[in-house]
Amino acid sequence: MAMQFAVNYSLAAADLLREGQIQIDLFKCPAWPDLIASVQEVYPVYVHFPLRVGAGINNAIDTETGQPADWRKVETLLAQTNTPFVNVHLAPSIEDYPDIPADTTEPEHIKVLTERMVQDVRAVVKQFGAERVIVENDHASRGRLLRPAHLPEIICRVIEESGCGFLFDLSHARLAAHDLNMGIREYINGLPTEHVCEIHVTGIQRIEGHWMNVARQVGIDTDTIQAFAGQLMDHLPMMSEDWEFVAWAMRQVHSGVWGHPWAVTFEVGGVSGLYEAVADRDVLATQIPHLYDLVKGELKDAAELDPVRPRHEVL
Repeated sequence: MAMQFAVNYSLAAADLLREGQIQIDLFKCPAWPDLIASVQEVYPVYVHFPLRVGAGINNAIDTETGQPADWRKVETLLAQTNTPFVNVHLAPSIEDYPDIPADTTEPEHIKVLTERMVQDVRAVVKQFGAERVIVENDHASRGRLLRPAHLPEIICRVIEESGCGFLFDLSHARLAAHDLNMGIREYINGLPTEHVCEIHVTGIQRIEGHWMNVARQVGIDTDTIQAFAGQLMDHLPMMSEDWEFVAWAMRQVHSGVWGHPWAVTFEVGGVSGLYEAVADRDVLATQIPHLYDLVKGELKDAAELDPVRPRHEVL
């Protein structure tokens, strides 16, 4: 199957596509039926589900409702959009396990958490079959998620024992490596990259100055802004070091070192709050064509990419 290039749906990206300034294969949409129906009238879409596993409930949790997944809704959206996979985020939280420290290194804790992550993924596999389920790697998320969930060896074990595929979020991997004080290549070498079925791409920047002002302008409360101040955050436009890393990653895909993803998605922009504000028209008009060429194998040299100067340390 030819590798597709997708972009988070935003009004700015839709305008650029309509005007012929960018080229994509499809939009990635949240699991919002009304939005999907509206976008799908004009453009092909696929769905990214807000599902997480790891609480040990023999099910996935819908992070938008806080309730166990509604599989009938999932099935309906899969069929409506021809989305090939049900994605789940590997994300046991501190709320799930109040007696386990977020940064635990205790072997017994790791054993229990791993078994429960496998248990939850297997429950999703039972619903859809292993060939239709992909597990996305995550990171500490400012201490909200438990450390074992982003250890490479644990991600490998979950995927091997459940038999499902790997949704490789490149920025999550970079942030997880940073959290674990590991080099990014060392971290990635431990991941199940041979099982890659989908890839997500974003830039990473530190939340300060400009981005704090943007957050204020869209009405994000002061406490939340302060909680993110000074932190590295993904889902932001690409900078010089991001281009270098993504160009390397695409070489791993095109050379067959990693598995062949059905889609590579640029997760910048959205339809609400900060995600919508991040979808700067000029940035998207410049960066989406570069990424399209990288994904399609038409651009291999990072020196040819966006010459924006770095604003954070290389991850």
